[in-house]
Amino acid sequence: MKAAKDGKEALRLLESEPFDVVILDYMMPELTGVEVCARLRASEGVNREKPVILLTAKAQQKDREQALEAGATEYMMKPFSPLQLLELVDRLVGAAGA
Repeated sequence: MKAAKDGKEALRLLESEPFDVVILDYMMPELTGVEVCARLRASEGVNREKPVILLTAKAQQKDREQALEAGATEYMMKPFSPLQLLELVDRLVGAAGA
């Protein structure tokens, strides 16, 4: 597991090494999670097709649509339980490996 302090660092990590799943916060500094997701999907990098979970406190339908248009696999509203997130990660990683 790796963590990035902002969207630019997240994008650098995603360009440099493979991950099983990507978890992004909608409101990251420098680049938002939506921007990182869109750039990831437009890249030729190793993580281009990996599942992306976008975490957010934004509840408006337009925000959800924007995230999905950027290529997010799942959109999870805050607050959520850590168990919900772990179950989602397990399901996505299992589906990607099938």
